[in-house]
Amino acid sequence: MEERRILKEDLTKSFSKRDSEQLLKVESKLGNVLEQIRRKETQFVKEAAIIGTTLTKAAIDEAIYKKRVDVVMIDEASMAYVPQAAFAASLGKRVIVCGDFKQLPPIASSKHPLVSKWLREDVFHCSGIVENVKNEKLHPQLFLLNEQRRMHPVISAFTNDKIYHSLVGDHPKTKKWRQPITDCAPFQGQASILLDTSHTGRFCFTGRSSKSRMNLWQLLLSFQAIQEALHDGIKSIGYVTPYRAQAKMMNLLFEDLLSKEREQADILAATVHRFQGSERDMMVFDSVDGEPEYRAGMLLTGENSERLINVAMTRTKGKFLHVSNVDYVRKKVSKGKTFRQLVDHQITESELISPAQIGKWVKHQNEELRFSHAMKTAHVFKDIANAKEIILSIPEGATLTDEWIETINKSNGKLTVISPILLHSLPLAKHIDLSLSFPFVALDRNILWLGVPFEAMKGTLPPAVSMRLQSRLVTGEFLNQIGTFES
Repeated sequence: MEERRILKEDLTKSFSKRDSEQLLKVESKLGNVLEQIRRKETQFVKEAAIIGTTLTKAAIDEAIYKKRVDVVMIDEASMAYVPQAAFAASLGKRVIVCGDFKQLPPIASSKHPLVSKWLREDVFHCSGIVENVKNEKLHPQLFLLNEQRRMHPVISAFTNDKIYHSLVGDHPKTKKWRQPITDCAPFQGQASILLDTSHTGRFCFTGRSSKSRMNLWQLLLSFQAIQEALHDGIKSIGYVTPYRAQAKMMNLLFEDLLSKEREQADILAATVHRFQGSERDMMVFDSVDGEPEYRAGMLLTGENSERLINVAMTRTKGKFLHVSNVDYVRKKVSKGKTFRQLVDHQITESELISPAQIGKWVKHQNEELRFSHAMKTAHVFKDIANAKEIILSIPEGATLTDEWIETINKSNGKLTVISPILLHSLPLAKHIDLSLSFPFVALDRNILWLGVPFEAMKGTLPPAVSMRLQSRLVTGEFLNQIGTFES
């Protein structure tokens, strides 16, 4: 009401008295129309044999909660708060609760004991159904749907076995239905792929402003996989990650590099919660975690990690691409964790694509994202020579070659060096005392060379690959997230 009053005052100052009076008349008419719609809606609810509504509206709209029905059906119940489900159940003579307690639970941030008891778990846990299933017993009130029809059997092989304890199988025609998607790029003919980023660099870091983990190397590899899929005709693609900052980065990439493609295709980048209840032809699951982070994040190893990974996998129809640092996972995640079991399963099933194979599957590069051999410096040197602003990151213990020093000193651009030590070989540079785990060159806050200078890379094995990204949105956000530059 206060905002409306201020708006009226502003309009009074901006328009004539006659204009203000006309606006008030329109507002009055609009209010009458909305009231008529509301009355009509109430009438429809009273007369309807079937009502579809949210749990929240059912609790606050008296037209719904005063009506008594024969059957209440609650869908996606794993994400519903128990009091919501209980209230909805009270509106009917019978209740049918539909959902999957192996998917994500309700969201509750408070640590209060009553919140933990009533809001953090779903009705399946509170009714004892989950405990029975853990003890390999079927609860008398549980009716199990034991056949899945969404996923290619190669994808569902892991979830059927490890998550649903072999209680769920595949419809006989699922493979036939999904094979046309599987046969598309990237990795034609493979339904499940583990794209390994081991020994390609230490690119994982926590954003200074987002406090969320990010990994630009895995981000750009994931984007390239999406680019290949779009080029081969896949029009429904999801990019899912445990970390909000990484999902934001991918959406910026989409906005900058795939604006036209998004008009023709259904592409979404988000954390797992956004995907529950939906499906895509192809899903890319980017786990993000890697060196130099000391331990894998709780989102991938905590108590709800099984449910998170289950949703990430089971949203897909014909192609599941998992981007992960296998060496890091095997060092940091115990064998009993679902995340580790997924990696081990994909390796056992020969679904792994090694970093050495990157040149074999990258075929349709976006004009603004280029993969190249890191030892070929001509292109990056040309960009440096033409830049007005140069930001260079040199990790601790790394040094620049004479060629790099000569090229940078010859450039006319304003130079900033991010390094824990002062580089006397670059006397005109502004020095920022900050230690990052990977090198990069950012030019005019628009072009980002990742993985160069290669001599400053750590933890890498051949082949050496660098990436050149031209994106003002992503480069600006990246510089903002490292905590030194505003986008």
